[in-house]
Amino acid sequence: MGHWALLPGWVSATLLLALAALPAALAANSSGRWWGIVNVASSTNLLTDSKSLQLVLEPSLQLLSRKQRRLIRQNPGILHSVSGGLQSAVRECKWQFRNRRWNCPTASGPHLFGKIVNRGCRETAFIFAITSAGVTHSVARSCSEGSIESCTCDYRRRGPGGPDWHWGGCSDNIDFGRLFGREFVDSGEKGRDLRFLMNLHNNEAGRTTVFSEMRQECKCHGMSGSCTVRTCWMRLPTLRAVGDVLRDRFDGASRVLYGNRGNNRASRAELLRLEPEDPAHKPPSPHDLVYFEKSPNFCTYSGRLGTAGTAGRACNSSSPALDGCELLCCGRGHRTRTQRVTERCNCTFHWCCHVSCRNCTHTRVLHECL
Repeated sequence: MGHWALLPGWVSATLLLALAALPAALAANSSGRWWGIVNVASSTNLLTDSKSLQLVLEPSLQLLSRKQRRLIRQNPGILHSVSGGLQSAVRECKWQFRNRRWNCPTASGPHLFGKIVNRGCRETAFIFAITSAGVTHSVARSCSEGSIESCTCDYRRRGPGGPDWHWGGCSDNIDFGRLFGREFVDSGEKGRDLRFLMNLHNNEAGRTTVFSEMRQECKCHGMSGSCTVRTCWMRLPTLRAVGDVLRDRFDGASRVLYGNRGNNRASRAELLRLEPEDPAHKPPSPHDLVYFEKSPNFCTYSGRLGTAGTAGRACNSSSPALDGCELLCCGRGHRTRTQRVTERCNCTFHWCCHVSCRNCTHTRVLHECL
């Protein structure tokens, strides 16, 4: 109390209130903090993530919860898989929304996706689903590649599978990927409110999509190229296929409420129910994305909402779809300019071994939102 006694009473009271509120504030802002490790995979300032060494040199690891750091220590080799999966998810998000008003903008630093993650809209739902899917996908693939010490291929499928084929080969370990993803990604969510439930549901929807899109692959065996017997295994989908499914579910996302119609003091069992805002709609399935508030229009810059607006974005003047100038520019109009572009063309291979090309110049017409 020695130093506290030197402070005026009102200052001490203010500091005590601030310190008391700090854990709650940290919990409220903990969603997606782990996204700050997105660049770990390319970091040169990182000790190997083995059981005997501490992960202390990479500052972004401080964004992880205690449980997340423990999971990384317990699974040597998994840190770069998680970071790589997150990077793939960011690229997929940008691809899926490249022609929409919200085009999945990102920033450097701990707040990767900006202020949109503090909302409960469709875009938030997609971010949580695709990043969760990215981790599950990357970890499952890394297991079968031998990059993680604590998992291997999924060898549980063995023996006959049909009259002319049998299980074999190296199946991608989707079960380990889902389990680790659930433990790692979901542990970053704190609270008991509707946002907490929404994030957990969308995390699981991302993992479920990876699982449901897995496909059987087979290799033929037999004399002279015949296919008398086939060996088959389960293969992960591409993340592009997962992103396509999640984007469709983004368009058909369900707006939800608490199962108890908004009682914030409900028991945990009651909270673990989401119901559609419209009673005439079916409850959301584990595959569906869910949200609880309307999206911003993303037309103009807003520092409060964290939206960049669409001014300066390239648009398609002949398209009536979302990438068209009318919709993308929000009715503000667009400017047209020409650009001379020089590219290599008419390339010829010469034996041996070089390629010669000509330089071709052409004019490109560009349209940009005002």
